Amino acid sequence: MVSSVNNPFFSVVIPVYNSEKYLNECIESVFAQTCTDYELILVDDESTDRSVQICDEWKRKYPEKIQVIHQKNTGVYIAKRNGINASHGKYLYVMDNDDLIVSKTAFETIRDRICEYECDLIIFNATDNIETGHLLCNIPFADKELFEGEKLQVIYDEYLKSKNLHHIWMMVFKRELFDGDFEYTENYRMLRDGPLLILPILSRASKVMYLQDTFYYWRVQNQNSASKHYDVVNFYNSIRFLHRSVINYSKGWKYKSEFTDSLIKANYITDICIAAVKVRSMPPKSPVSKKQYLKMLSEDEMFREDFSLNHLEAYRKVIAWALYHHQYWMINTISSLVGVIKRR
Repeated sequence: MVSSVNNPFFSVVIPVYNSEKYLNECIESVFAQTCTDYELILVDDESTDRSVQICDEWKRKYPEKIQVIHQKNTGVYIAKRNGINASHGKYLYVMDNDDLIVSKTAFETIRDRICEYECDLIIFNATDNIETGHLLCNIPFADKELFEGEKLQVIYDEYLKSKNLHHIWMMVFKRELFDGDFEYTENYRMLRDGPLLILPILSRASKVMYLQDTFYYWRVQNQNSASKHYDVVNFYNSIRFLHRSVINYSKGWKYKSEFTDSLIKANYITDICIAAVKVRSMPPKSPVSKKQYLKMLSEDEMFREDFSLNHLEAYRKVIAWALYHHQYWMINTISSLVGVIKRR
């Protein structure tokens, strides 16, 4: 299919920050697509390595295909938003700068499904191991399953009860679904950008299709990726902001299941539990101590008001209970054990 420079079918947005080791491979996976009706927007978030030069080299090689934006370091959310706002495609795809599209026919397949079923959102699979094909998320939908009308409540509930639908690089969505006017506060600039970006997209979508195809490789090795830099207090501030956003958007959901409202509460409690376990990641010179941080979580008014063990995974029930009852020693023990397991 011949690409339309001024009005491509796809706009691919890649926020770039210190990914010189993987960036070429990432961009090459886009140019390997059999469907060429796309533009590529690279948003350099003030990288300090050769990522800057790599972006400019690709731009010189494909001037009509690539836009490069060099911006002051403002975080991954704003980099994604600025890239999307500068794009021209009918459908948008946002990926990380150290990952890959693993299927050369991904865009072709997605475009064909969009045109055939008039979908405004396509969800697909990702792997964290190319050799084994291990799925990153276990999404409980059938291949080519359509969600519209009352069935959209299934999408909302899945977003709330798991992290399966929190990855924007597992979605291609219509431009109109994105909230390009939302001003993301500097205080929360590094965290929870995926679910926050996705929330208006899911809330505005009227026809969603799930494909079982594995199109994306999520690489975990690169610790310099723009999405991997955060501190625990910032994480806490971010999940509070996200929860308030979930509440506001859910008011506009026309279709809800009998579990939706309780899942909204459980979603926040789950995030508070994740924040608590991250206590092990606090730097030695943190402005608050571990005890102060856990006390802040346990006394969070939304956490105490919404507290329930319903819809929580078993080990998170333990964390939530310990936090609610101020048993900080239990949280520290669990956090240390998680750290040991992750280092193995």
